[in-house]
Amino acid sequence: MDKIRELSSETAQFAKDIENEAKRITWPSRQEAVKSTLAVILISGVFAAFLAAVDFVFSMAIRYVLG
Repeated sequence: MDKIRELSSETAQFAKDIENEAKRITWPSRQEAVKSTLAVILISGVFAAFLAAVDFVFSMAIRYVLG
């Protein structure tokens, strides 16, 4: 029975700790969120274009060697 009480108090303390940590969160402003989102989209597009170019070059090289 003591183990159950101990587990219950540990669980309650864990929940309180989570609540205290959640109060410390600072969310970005709308402008910061938009800038970050656009940066991620731009970088992803650049990286996708780079990978497409590398794929194309390797594809052409393999066709040249095999064909």
